[in-house]
Amino acid sequence: MLLPIKETAGVILDIRYASDNNFVGRAVYARPVALLHREAHAAFVRALARAQVLGLGFRIFDAFRPIEVQSILWDAVSDKTFVADPALGGTHPRGIALDLTLFDLATGEDLPMGTGFDAVTPLSAHGALEGLSAEVIRNRALLLGLMSAAGWDSYEPEWWHYNLPDGDALPVLSAVDVPEGPL
Repeated sequence: MLLPIKETAGVILDIRYASDNNFVGRAVYARPVALLHREAHAAFVRALARAQVLGLGFRIFDAFRPIEVQSILWDAVSDKTFVADPALGGTHPRGIALDLTLFDLATGEDLPMGTGFDAVTPLSAHGALEGLSAEVIRNRALLLGLMSAAGWDSYEPEWWHYNLPDGDALPVLSAVDVPEGPL
């Protein structure tokens, strides 16, 4: 079962694939919604509570992604490091992945992360150091710590991507599996 992430004072929904502000250059979702499997939703709530104690919130770029959209993204990117092969399912189509960043609750400004969301570059990697400021490295480490403490795993090439571990047993879902109509 997929549960929605609601926009609150600590959560901004900026669902990029429901707009043309993404590497495909067009909307591939019909509506801007962030859905997660029940276990992933609970882990997100834990991470959010930790972030809010620090005066931070989460800007959500993507969560559940129907397998049909996974195929569109796979076909649109040349560096396959940045999109899971839809033939293998991936984590987004199982509802156990989040793409997100941190923002300051007081100002509403995103913390600098050195690259934008979905930047297909080695600088997007968690382990990237060269060319990144100390502030960016600290912010990425902070995001990693908040998410890891709440039970999430990171994906090394993408500072913004987190998923629950051991989710391969969960089914890959389609757009028709979405509550309240397809994405």
